[in-house]
Amino acid sequence: MNKEIRDIGIAAYLVMHEFKLHDKREKNFIFSIDPTDQKKFEDLKISYLSSEFHHFDSCIMSLKKLEEYAFELGSDFFTNDLGCAAYLLMHKFRLLGKKHRYFYFEISSEEEETQFREIMIQYSGSEFHSFDSKLMSLKKII
Repeated sequence: MNKEIRDIGIAAYLVMHEFKLHDKREKNFIFSIDPTDQKKFEDLKISYLSSEFHHFDSCIMSLKKLEEYAFELGSDFFTNDLGCAAYLLMHKFRLLGKKHRYFYFEISSEEEETQFREIMIQYSGSEFHSFDSKLMSLKKII
């Protein structure tokens, strides 16, 4: 049985949960699922909407739309990784702005600086990094 998903975030979430992508037509991702897995498939589509992955995806989308503007740098805390920047936003770090491909964050204490660095490292081994990789892979499918 084939199921079509138009939302790339839901598609990446399903791939993360071991559902196999069968094909892509236009902007639709087609999954071939066993009828016995249909309830799990539908439940995952719904659970994605209230998951932290949906929040992460919305942070990514917001960062993509962010335009550059003149702001006082005053910070050595930045990343050029969109996914990492979204992860930092999820952890309540305040974004100062964007210059070129870099996202700058406000850090006001040594404790915050330590947390910032820890979270950047944590991101690289997290499920959110895996989700982001799946999003990027799905975008590349013609």
